[in-house]
Amino acid sequence: MVLVKKYTKDFKSNKSMSPHKLRHTYGTNLMEQSGDIHLLRTQLGHTLTTTAALYTNPEQEKAKKAAKLLGERRTNYLEKD
Repeated sequence: MVLVKKYTKDFKSNKSMSPHKLRHTYGTNLMEQSGDIHLLRTQLGHTLTTTAALYTNPEQEKAKKAAKLLGERRTNYLEKD
């Protein structure tokens, strides 16, 4: 905990930092970037893939894709004018 405070004290954020939050953020970002559940399992030291699957969020991924499609449709619509 001391190391987390030491290395995050320069961040200008109202959010609190904890080792758990940093670990979870790392796991979530690794899964989003790589899509590799086995890499995630190894990196976080889990023995079961189902435990590592807690870092995946298919609903969030669907929302991101939907927002991207809406943005593309809007851009295409505006370019027609």
